[in-house]
Amino acid sequence: MKRLLFRGLLLSLLAIAGGCQEEPILEITETDETSQISLNVVSEILSTFDIVQDWSTGDLLYFKKDESLMPSDVVVSYLDTSFIDGDGIKLGFDFGFLGQSPYGLLCKDGKYRAGYFTVSLNRHPQDIDAKLVIEFPEDNPFYSGNGESMMEISGAMVIKRISDDELKLTTTQLSVIENKEAKRVDATIAIRELADNGYGIVNDQLSFDGTLSVTDNQLTISLATTLPLRKNYPLECAKNIVEGKLNVNISNSISAIDIDFDPDNDAACDNKVSLCINGKTVIYRY
Repeated sequence: MKRLLFRGLLLSLLAIAGGCQEEPILEITETDETSQISLNVVSEILSTFDIVQDWSTGDLLYFKKDESLMPSDVVVSYLDTSFIDGDGIKLGFDFGFLGQSPYGLLCKDGKYRAGYFTVSLNRHPQDIDAKLVIEFPEDNPFYSGNGESMMEISGAMVIKRISDDELKLTTTQLSVIENKEAKRVDATIAIRELADNGYGIVNDQLSFDGTLSVTDNQLTISLATTLPLRKNYPLECAKNIVEGKLNVNISNSISAIDIDFDPDNDAACDNKVSLCINGKTVIYRY
């Protein structure tokens, strides 16, 4: 039903041409399925990066209360603790079972997480060419979401340090399952550290620039930044993208969609975005 509603909305918007700035803005409470998938994937991929980056640039032994995104209930397993043996270090992070609604463990960035992943690191994360690999095993899935809608993630993400203030994130056979529908995710994202306030990611500022595609057996949704996405990391803002723009192309559509994460030009810590489809703008919260 959601797919039919979206197609109907898309066809009606295709009949309208022109610049988004010239058109009235509509406030809607229900979102179309394709755009929701795009935003959910972007949100969960970046939030998963966040919690691993928070760990890799900090030290849980030295964090004070409310300085880490990682809650104390996460069970950390030290699988390999030495760089000397040549294969780097490896840790496991267990967020526990999904349980009952709200599902998963509430983390300090406002995201809920469950399941397990491992992190492998070949050298100190601040060293140039340091490579951090996050692996999500299929037999012990990792979940991330809002406590009601949880995205299951399997495969791997790779984070490589390019320079003192730049990282590169790529995905390797990464798949996500949401509402029992599996999709493959391919991403190449340059991450720039705009502000570094010491241990961990809290109160830092990062930008994200690159491409991401979401593919299933029916279509491919391709996203590319036209203005780098920006996140600020006080705890109350950590899950939100406060600025940036994406261009979205859908393989079975002749129309492009533009997403603006800061439609009010105030870099607010909300989840308000605008979508422009062939001259028509709609605003909703993802």
